[in-house]
Amino acid sequence: MPTQADTPFPASFDAMLKAQAEGLGLMAWVGAAMLDHAARTATELAVFARDEARRDAEALGALATCRDPEQLAGLPASYLGAKIAACTDEAGKLARMTSEVFEVTRRRMTQAQGPTAPD
Repeated sequence: MPTQADTPFPASFDAMLKAQAEGLGLMAWVGAAMLDHAARTATELAVFARDEARRDAEALGALATCRDPEQLAGLPASYLGAKIAACTDEAGKLARMTSEVFEVTRRRMTQAQGPTAPD
């Protein structure tokens, strides 16, 4: 007489177990990808903050040592222009980094769904 341990699982149960395992693996991959992205973003922002602090100190030094009134009048405008350009560049770089991570994640998740998933 066959016991319950001898009875094979139905195909639908096997498919469910396989999908669950793939989902858990995908969740682990997504978690690792997001953690890596957070670390790379933090590093990028730390470098940006360091560079901006250096530029700010240089701008303060230029203000403190400037002896020409016309040149002194132009320093704040040039400082603000450079600051806005640096912040705009950094925001663009961070947006590209994030977009790349999300695109890779989207492709990976689409592949895990199988060939019937729209791309």
